[in-house]
Amino acid sequence: MKLQYDYVIIGSGFGGSVSALRLAEKGYKVLVLEREVVPRGRLPPFNWNLRKWLWMPRLRFLVL
Repeated sequence: MKLQYDYVIIGSGFGGSVSALRLAEKGYKVLVLEREVVPRGRLPPFNWNLRKWLWMPRLRFLVL
């Protein structure tokens, strides 16, 4: 099976995901590659500090 894409995006961070979206909206075939290896127990189970992670000016949430 031969796969063909117009663009290959490495990483699905903010820049990669926006680029992939814009290209796909224009009709291009886009492949997004992501590799994230996080050892078990390294990520917190939750984060209630929304002000740190969200940017919502109307609610006065700002990224500092």
